[in-house]
Amino acid sequence: MTSPTDDGERGRPHREGTTPDGRSTLGCRGGALLLLALVGAAVVLASPVAGASPTNDLVDGAGEGPAALATPSPVADCTVSETSVQVGESVTLDASASENADDFQYDRYGDTSFGEYTAQRSRTVAYSEPGTYEPRVKVWSYSGTESSDIDTCGTVTVTGSTPTSTPASGVVANCTASETTVQVGESVTLVASGSEHAEDFQYDRYGDASFGEYTTQSIRTVAYAEPGTYEPRVRVWSYSGGAETSDIDTCGTVTVTDATPTPTPTPAPTSTPTPASTASLTATATSSPTPTATPRADGPASTPTPTGTAVPTTTGPPGTETPTPSTGTSTQASATGTAAGGTWFQYESSGNDSVTLLAQPAVAREDVETYGWDIDGDGTVDRRGHSLELPGATGAETAVTLLVERVDGSTASVTRDVPVAALAGGTAAPDRAVTAAGADDGPPVPVLLGLLLLVLFFVLAALVVARSQQDD
Repeated sequence: MTSPTDDGERGRPHREGTTPDGRSTLGCRGGALLLLALVGAAVVLASPVAGASPTNDLVDGAGEGPAALATPSPVADCTVSETSVQVGESVTLDASASENADDFQYDRYGDTSFGEYTAQRSRTVAYSEPGTYEPRVKVWSYSGTESSDIDTCGTVTVTGSTPTSTPASGVVANCTASETTVQVGESVTLVASGSEHAEDFQYDRYGDASFGEYTTQSIRTVAYAEPGTYEPRVRVWSYSGGAETSDIDTCGTVTVTDATPTPTPTPAPTSTPTPASTASLTATATSSPTPTATPRADGPASTPTPTGTAVPTTTGPPGTETPTPSTGTSTQASATGTAAGGTWFQYESSGNDSVTLLAQPAVAREDVETYGWDIDGDGTVDRRGHSLELPGATGAETAVTLLVERVDGSTASVTRDVPVAALAGGTAAPDRAVTAAGADDGPPVPVLLGLLLLVLFFVLAALVVARSQQDD
């Protein structure tokens, strides 16, 4: 069997009773009808709606034409970083919370015009004068149309600033005062040695005056002539880096009071000793002298002793001699252990055998009439002479008084405890007087007795020899 050929297929009639050329004609007609339908729809949409106004307003009511989309408006929102500051301190105006903002303008005083346009959402400002300010911000939007909004950032109170000393370039003044309370004329030391990077110093000791001359000394001593309260200062200078900089510091507070007067001691009066030889004399009543013979141990001659004679007395300061009448007895008050009127005597002891007393008058030997010794303490003169030798005593002392009678009639006496034996009987033993020329006492009594015994020995020997010759 053989397959059909294209000629046979081509010769069969179409189900629709059409030929291929007829289907192509139908397709062209359908496309034209579709195109006409689309054009008609477009014309209907473009034509005005029945009952509507010939034009449509814009959404915001501005202009004519097709409807436009709505544009959002800007919203300003601003705050301040500080509400109370001092002159010169900074305050930040923060408008970062504003909405739909493209540009910003700031008015830091709140009652003046806004400044230049800026895209910065914050601005730092400062005030040069005290007062109360209400800074503002104005924000702009350029979407669709140009619009703006204003907001007050807050209230800022500005007060006067407290001046402070700001050291420059590292130079720092440091000063102290050595005293806080002084009297007028007393010294105060200002010590600025603790200053840093200081090359020169100037001082103001009063604290409210100008600084003095330049100096390299870091210490200055000052004084104040008037009472008051002072605050001395120092100013230090530095010349490092070619720049001249300085700093000031107060050394402290110094209170100056009136000086307390120092009482001047009154010098004690100095007594001027009156020489015994220049004592002033006051004469008393005078009576006729009656000579009295006084027996002497060395011969029948007697020395008249005037009695009842007026004896001058001396007046003067305490401790000077008071002359008394020379009657052979001592009426002068004795001084025990100390010199009376400058009169004194010393003694030398040679074991228990004897003690030698030696008078030491206050005047020259030629001015002394006699030296009298009271050995038994009965107030009468027992011996006379410049020196006196007495038997020594062991473990016992006797008060011996020396009475000096002077040529001018005055007397002086002194009493000392001496290790000698007291005289028995308490009677005065005669002795030869010392002359005014200062003659000595002569040979001692033991020497005289020895000579006498020697003479007797020779006499007896001569008698024995003569008797023996006669017997022969």
